[in-house]
Amino acid sequence: MALLQNIKGLGERAVSSLRASSRSARQSLPLAGRLQIKLHEHDVNGERAIAIAQGAIACFVLILHLLAQTSNGIQLANPWVTLALAALATNSLARFRLAKGAAERLPERALAVLNVLDAAIFLALIWSYQLAYGHPAGGVLKAPSSSLLLALIAMRALRFYPRPVLTVGITAVAGWALLAALAVAHDGPGAITRSYADYLTSHGILLGAEVERLVALTALVACLAVATHKARLLLSTAAHADDYAESLRAAQRHLEEANEARKKFEATVAELDRHKADLSEQIKRFDVALENMSQGLAMYDANQRLLVCNKKFAQLCRLPPELVQPGVTLRQIVAYRIANGIYAGASPEEYMSERTAPVVAASDTVHELSDGRAIAIARRPMAGGGWVTTHEDITERRRAEARIAHMARHDVLTDLPNRACLAERLEQAVACAKRGELVAIHVFDLDRFKSVNDTLGHLAGDKLLKCVGERLRAVMRETDSVARIGGDEFAIVQVALRGPADASVMAERVIETISTPFDIDGHQAMVGASVGIAIGPIDGDTSEQLMRNADLALYRAKSDGRGTYRFFEAAMDAQMRTRRAMEADLQKGLANGEFVLHYQPLVDLNTNEITGCEALIRWFHPERGLVSPAEFVPLAEENGFIVALGEWVIRQACLTAAGWPAQLKVSVNLSPAQFRNSQLASLIVSALGAAGLAPERLELEITESVLLANSEANLSTLTQLRTLGVRIALDDFGSGYSSLAYLQKFPFDRIKIDRCFVRDIGASASARNIVRAMAAMANGLGMATTAEGVETEEQRAAVLSEGCSEMQGYLFSRALPASELERLFLRRSGPATSPSVSGKPATAA
Repeated sequence: MALLQNIKGLGERAVSSLRASSRSARQSLPLAGRLQIKLHEHDVNGERAIAIAQGAIACFVLILHLLAQTSNGIQLANPWVTLALAALATNSLARFRLAKGAAERLPERALAVLNVLDAAIFLALIWSYQLAYGHPAGGVLKAPSSSLLLALIAMRALRFYPRPVLTVGITAVAGWALLAALAVAHDGPGAITRSYADYLTSHGILLGAEVERLVALTALVACLAVATHKARLLLSTAAHADDYAESLRAAQRHLEEANEARKKFEATVAELDRHKADLSEQIKRFDVALENMSQGLAMYDANQRLLVCNKKFAQLCRLPPELVQPGVTLRQIVAYRIANGIYAGASPEEYMSERTAPVVAASDTVHELSDGRAIAIARRPMAGGGWVTTHEDITERRRAEARIAHMARHDVLTDLPNRACLAERLEQAVACAKRGELVAIHVFDLDRFKSVNDTLGHLAGDKLLKCVGERLRAVMRETDSVARIGGDEFAIVQVALRGPADASVMAERVIETISTPFDIDGHQAMVGASVGIAIGPIDGDTSEQLMRNADLALYRAKSDGRGTYRFFEAAMDAQMRTRRAMEADLQKGLANGEFVLHYQPLVDLNTNEITGCEALIRWFHPERGLVSPAEFVPLAEENGFIVALGEWVIRQACLTAAGWPAQLKVSVNLSPAQFRNSQLASLIVSALGAAGLAPERLELEITESVLLANSEANLSTLTQLRTLGVRIALDDFGSGYSSLAYLQKFPFDRIKIDRCFVRDIGASASARNIVRAMAAMANGLGMATTAEGVETEEQRAAVLSEGCSEMQGYLFSRALPASELERLFLRRSGPATSPSVSGKPATAA
């Protein structure tokens, strides 16, 4: 900063000096103007001198002329001489006045005209002698007047200006040449020579001529002397002026250079100030950036002394303030960390040796510190010695990476290995199987888990899955692996089997463990397990084959009644192919019109009249014939095809019922998948509109399991359907998770008592009491009651006596095609045992 101030002071003094020189130079600037004034004065004085000298010559010539006449006796009267001399004197007077009256510039054009007139007058004066006295032309040319003409020309030198000299000279030369030409033309080429002798013999003329020559010579010398003196003075003045002008120009140049230097200096000072401000700002930004780095940074010199570090470095190394000052040695820092137990490595000596070793190449290491932290350290050498090091605490990052790696291979809910991890362990087991060992893959899912989800909610279902995972861990050997592979499906990889019996023991243990009741939020949940087992390498030598075959065995276990286990058998593969073929046939069957609806009547127990019919689906397979709904409906529900199939049933039932008498309704069963479909209400509106069926003639039957989960959404769906005017019936009431709250909470029009109670109503008092209670409760809530599965007159009488309003069953009619139903009941009418479609009694076929 001191150097910068000194430079600035010198610059200011230089600028002051240059400004003083500029002022003195500007004071000399009027010299050029004074030179112009001096030249003007010379011109004016020269013109005056010309006028005076010319006037004097005119007077002298006039006197000389008069004296010559007196001495020679020549005629006294010569008007031409007098006239010429008077004109010459007049011109001189005019010249004098013009010169005197010129304030700034002479009238050069007027003076030029006077110069021409002066020369012409002299020439006319010479010529006048020939006219006045009859002298020959040659004699006239020899007259001394020519000397006076030269004097006249020389006078113009008094101006020290070439134009007057040239003007008079050219005029004189032209006039003299004219006189000589006239003389030669008049007297011949010898005229000049012949006249010269006469001229020399004339004594009077000779004396006058000599006097004229003397005067002309004197005038010529005087004019040249005066002109030379004036020229010298003018040249001296001009030289002095040139010196001053050059000095002025030099001073001007110096001033301009000084100004330029001053501007450059000021710009340099401004640039230095700007750089200083920028540097200060950059330093501030560097400090802010350094202190706000997420990493700890430290810089050491070639002697391992600390140059700079940030707060993060001190925090990571847990250093006190005195050890983060410039000049502290690296050894002091390392020794402090060792003393406080903050180091990495097997021993303090090893850590000290590693940390204090010279840094000659870039390195990146991770130190696992004794306090459990992981610190990533990057060291980079600097040119000229020393190095920069950065420290970053990656403890949380490592933990997060470990968690991510764990999550990628483990189920989030149960923390069991997931499908990806299971695949790896199964591959390892397959490798063991190829070396001759026996391995088993158990695939199992939870029986009745869906009911727990539906009754207690999905949150309770998740808690149940976690409990299952904990129980499975408890029964596993360390060498075995258990995984959750999706939903309520699990798998176990069992290695080092002595035989299939070991796999049976494991499967039985799993079934027993899971079958023990679970306590979920105060509710007892009962589930079971169905297990499928594949043995490697017997049932497959790849992980994919073993998993596929274990799945097939699981499907067989579930088909055989659940709560059991099955080993894979070759026949299972054929059954699975049949299942898959049926799935494909379902799709084709709907497209090809292979499905039809049969209708089972609903009969009023009091009037024996048909109140409506329940639509039941049938499948006429082109190769297998009539396929039972119990065979394909569960498959359709499992693979989601039930939604498309159910839509067809609703639309077809509405179209058929539209042709029935107006008092008859049609009932259609809704699966849980259909009920959860957000487009259900739109579908109902579309089907009713397409068929032209009144909404109150359509009744939708749902089971209790539909209502157990997400009751608020279910209530909203039921409310939408009731708003449309559609009737709602609760099917199979009492067979599942019955709750009196359902009847109060949901707006049902009718409940259907499950056939299991009707079947035993004649033999079981408890069955009769249950039917009575359900009928009374429904009647109290304003709901109709339908007894399902009425097959005997005894059952019909019992359900009627217990308060049921409708019945459905083989006692009246099985499910019939629409055409047969209409034909039978339209053709017959009679006893009350067979009511017709029109409401009249008829005999059942």
